[in-house]
Amino acid sequence: MNNRIALITGPTSGIGYVTAIELSKKRFDLILVARNETKVRELQKVIGDRAKTDFVLCDLSSISSVKHAVEVIKARYAKIDVLISNAGVIVQNKQFSEDSIELTFATNHIGPFVLITGLIDLLKAGDKARIIHVSSAAHFFAFFDINKLVNPSWYHDLVVYGRSKLANILFSNELADRLQPFGITSNCAHPGTVASNFAGDGTGASAFFMKFFRPLFRTAAQGAATSVYLAASPEVEGVSGKYFVNSKPRRTSAAAGDKGLGKKLWELSERLVQS
Repeated sequence: MNNRIALITGPTSGIGYVTAIELSKKRFDLILVARNETKVRELQKVIGDRAKTDFVLCDLSSISSVKHAVEVIKARYAKIDVLISNAGVIVQNKQFSEDSIELTFATNHIGPFVLITGLIDLLKAGDKARIIHVSSAAHFFAFFDINKLVNPSWYHDLVVYGRSKLANILFSNELADRLQPFGITSNCAHPGTVASNFAGDGTGASAFFMKFFRPLFRTAAQGAATSVYLAASPEVEGVSGKYFVNSKPRRTSAAAGDKGLGKKLWELSERLVQS
């Protein structure tokens, strides 16, 4: 029997690394989408013969890079059963992608938007395919002005990060509605605050938070547990449009449940991708 196929972004460290290893134990073959080939090769050695693994080079902050990765994946595969949008960044000083989009929003939302919408046909061909977006409780503190996502007039790393995580949930919910006729589910996972290298190398507020409170944080294995559950558990077959914490559905902010806002975000994303 052929293994199911799972695509994971950001599998070279932290939550993504553990997620890849755990899914390899559950008879998933893996498409590892990442920027760092050396780290992917190290992960492949750890997984060994337990599962087939394939590396696809991709910089999620670059629309052209993601579009190229989509074409590579479509040339190699006829289906995808699980897609885990795990990769994410927090940028401590205001920067822009090569497409002139604020870098956190470009990496955490626009890149995944291009990747997932570009692979819809492969997901339709999958076995009751599932999409999992790694979001965050940071979305509760996000205020959302659709006109200030590309170039925020005021910049704070935690605020901009929270907006990108709110965007993840709005995108997930919109996908859930659009893909329901095809039996494809789309859900979000909040991993908790994990003791990883995420945001830990800078000097901004987020880096201070990560360093000061690190002893209280969850392990990467604990953080990955909900993603693995959503990818593999029969308990969530057919469940869609939900936000999970500790493998249980939980409420979101009011903004995250705003379908009108989700449609506006989708329209903005399409314009940015096509421009």
